[in-house]
Amino acid sequence: MKVTFVNYYYDKDIPIDKYLDKYPTIYGWCKALSDLGLEVSVYHRFSNDYSFEQDGVKYFLVKDKLRNDLKWHQTPSVFHREISKTEHEIIHVNSFDYTYQASLIKKRIPRARVVIQHHAENPRNPIKLLLLKYFSSSINGFIFSSSEIYNEWVDARKIAKGKKFSEIMEGSSNFSFNSREEMRKITGLAGDPVLLWVGRLNENKDPITVLSGFNKLLNDFPRAKLYMIYSEEKLKGKVLSLIEQKIALKESVKLLGFINYKNIDRYYNSADYFVLGSHYEGSGYSLVEAMSSGVIPIVTDIPSFRTATNEGQIGGLWKCGDAESFYHKAKEIVTRPREDELKKTFDFFSENLSFPVIAKKAKIFYENLTDN
Repeated sequence: MKVTFVNYYYDKDIPIDKYLDKYPTIYGWCKALSDLGLEVSVYHRFSNDYSFEQDGVKYFLVKDKLRNDLKWHQTPSVFHREISKTEHEIIHVNSFDYTYQASLIKKRIPRARVVIQHHAENPRNPIKLLLLKYFSSSINGFIFSSSEIYNEWVDARKIAKGKKFSEIMEGSSNFSFNSREEMRKITGLAGDPVLLWVGRLNENKDPITVLSGFNKLLNDFPRAKLYMIYSEEKLKGKVLSLIEQKIALKESVKLLGFINYKNIDRYYNSADYFVLGSHYEGSGYSLVEAMSSGVIPIVTDIPSFRTATNEGQIGGLWKCGDAESFYHKAKEIVTRPREDELKKTFDFFSENLSFPVIAKKAKIFYENLTDN
């Protein structure tokens, strides 16, 4: 089976030799599919024309005259022409932001089955919703990380009913499990237990609620430490203000800021528990990365996190925006035998969320599309 991944957005500042480092999810998905015997290609709009092969996957980076963040109504003719030069059975388009472009590909290559994968898009504009439903009507199938999110989209009439759908996690992780003791010698993380936050400091991730709940948790576990890794700093001022107001937080919370992706696995492997206060996620890359390192999740009760934690059977889930709920759930989880919970977390990741598992689910879905 020939499977082609199509990506319309690209980072204009990434040099070619850093391409695979920048897009680890594309690499992980495609390599795992190739390992199953599928013929996999990647077409990606890019700042330069370039092609190469890696781990059995052919990559075609295509330059055109359009901006890197392609607008929903733009037609990337040069890019589509390159894709049309070869035959395709499955065309896997990343992001519902490019439903119009996906419909053009379907018209251009009608024999191919076109799939769109959800990547946290959440349109609310009435005109865009109407266009989304119209252009998605020609698409053969959809992939969402959670059936709950898919059903929400269908109920809200964002996409047409009756299309084939598969619940597959948006991405995974190639990080490996390492000794906590050895990794802490490198990172300097210390505490009993060590909690780790990896996420933007914004309203959606809700660091204020997590910090408020953690402040209460310190009454029960005074040696606990919370380390925060982040890129966006929108709420950093409020975070610092809260930490300054609470003596316990001042002594037990450390803001690490941005950590390069190539080094971040050391920090996951230095932590006992992963915390996040998200109100909405398409999937939750940092959660999956943490679980791949055996870090026990204590995250909000939202659809994608329910999927990733087996409805809260792995680690625990708490109510969005509720510091008291975070405190009680964290206290419950931290009290459990830590090694047992770590093993459960890592085993669940390996059996349900790893790239090989994702690839097997995707292969079944692709075959189901081509059977008709």
